[in-house]
Amino acid sequence: MLSGLYSDTGFADTPSVVDNWNLGPTDPLQSKATELVAFCYPKPSMLTPGSNAAHGYEALKGLLTPENLKHFLQLYKHWQNHWPMMHPSFNPTTAYDGLILTMVCIGAIYSDKMGVRQVRWLMELVRASVFRSSQVYKTVTQKVQHHLDDSVSLSASMEEIQALIHIHSLFVWHGSMKQRQQGQEEAWMLASIARKFELLHPLPVGHIHCSALHQPGPVSGEEVNTWTWDSWREQERRIRIMYMVLLIDASLAMFFNIQPQFDIYDIQLPLPADDAAWEATTEEDCAKALGLRGRDAQEMNHAGSRRPKQLTMTEALALLHQGNNFPHRATNAFSKFILIHAIHIQIYKLQRQLLSFSISGLASSGSSTPQSHNDWTSPDGTLSNNSSGYVTPTEGFSAQHSQAQLMLRSTTFALMLWKKHWDADMHVQYGANQRPLGFCRDGVHFYFLAKAFLQSSRRDEWAAQPETRFQQVFTFLKHIKAHVASDSASKNLDIGSVTSVSDQYGVEDLTVDMKLLFTPISDPLPL
Repeated sequence: MLSGLYSDTGFADTPSVVDNWNLGPTDPLQSKATELVAFCYPKPSMLTPGSNAAHGYEALKGLLTPENLKHFLQLYKHWQNHWPMMHPSFNPTTAYDGLILTMVCIGAIYSDKMGVRQVRWLMELVRASVFRSSQVYKTVTQKVQHHLDDSVSLSASMEEIQALIHIHSLFVWHGSMKQRQQGQEEAWMLASIARKFELLHPLPVGHIHCSALHQPGPVSGEEVNTWTWDSWREQERRIRIMYMVLLIDASLAMFFNIQPQFDIYDIQLPLPADDAAWEATTEEDCAKALGLRGRDAQEMNHAGSRRPKQLTMTEALALLHQGNNFPHRATNAFSKFILIHAIHIQIYKLQRQLLSFSISGLASSGSSTPQSHNDWTSPDGTLSNNSSGYVTPTEGFSAQHSQAQLMLRSTTFALMLWKKHWDADMHVQYGANQRPLGFCRDGVHFYFLAKAFLQSSRRDEWAAQPETRFQQVFTFLKHIKAHVASDSASKNLDIGSVTSVSDQYGVEDLTVDMKLLFTPISDPLPL
């Protein structure tokens, strides 16, 4: 339903479904606009005349006209190009009202119809309305039972989670200082929801939406013969939702010094499928992109891994850390972006651990390479080991310090191998004349950021307050952008989307404007 959203097809060549709607007397957007106002103000007759709420109601009615709704939904494409979480089959006229309103908020950021303060007002209104209505939100904040006993309730729940992801992104990357703090404080909610709705694992065999191509193991003939697009895209949507939550977790650690909520090895999911498969608007095109119709039919999937099954994140990380023959063209650009952020989560835990040793007066020396991912940190941020039982405090502290140094060496090696495969795959998957559009396909900046973080063990950085750290990291990125441009040019690679982040983003309150961070990729379709 949202064809033309994606980077490979572009905005100019493919008409949006919005342009094909019948905008006559039975205009579906008019009905939807009325529903959205009612979603925020379910009892307008109870509003006190002249009150702030009454003024807000009138303002929202004036804002959510069919023309404006169409305008904002079209501009949502800019964010979608950076974060491809919505499938082309998504139908705005039947979707959860809270999700559409969050999409409107994002679209409004890219519009000249609303300023930063006006969008922040709309964000507050939409956030309160979604929190009031969402059953998913209530499962973790009010301990309300929510049963996913059919495909309808499952799909509705995923739309509610997508709305909550939008809200978090809006508050952290477009909000005032107070709103950013709210976004940081509510991050636990998304992690709790991910666990509550079992997003850390594929849907089990026997589930109505179980997808064979998202199960572990090599591809079998039976899996190919029984493949269905409906099940595949539902499972792929869940995967992308989960990885969005993981990226949020990583970004809060990187940019705000917020303790990560996940142990990355608890996430037993395949990495996201190739763009060509996710963006396909027909079952047959998706099958071709996955390679289910043979190599010749897969030529349209030039920028992906061309695997019907993707590596799991844990498999890919183990290969990076152990150097065990990481396969050629094993991952697509989005997957590499996720992997570098997973490494950032471990760097955060490692540096906090090293900082605690430094405070205790322990020396920081020695290096080796661990044998498995069990040498990584546990969910609470402490380093685990392969032994069982307890040791004396001195022995345990010394062992943890040694393991921290082992992990430092291992992480450095993993970063080096990640960069090697990034450079090699970018040449194969994109070539000299093509650009991997979108923030989530531009992981190389975060490689250089990871190197900088590994080399920095200063307490004033790793123990800095969130707002201070926010400024520090964007200062890092400003320097890194110039370095990436030079490094990419020397390898004949495109500089990517992160380079287009405005140097003014985050300098002061009103420059925390998300379109300066996730910049417009192309001009939207004409209205």
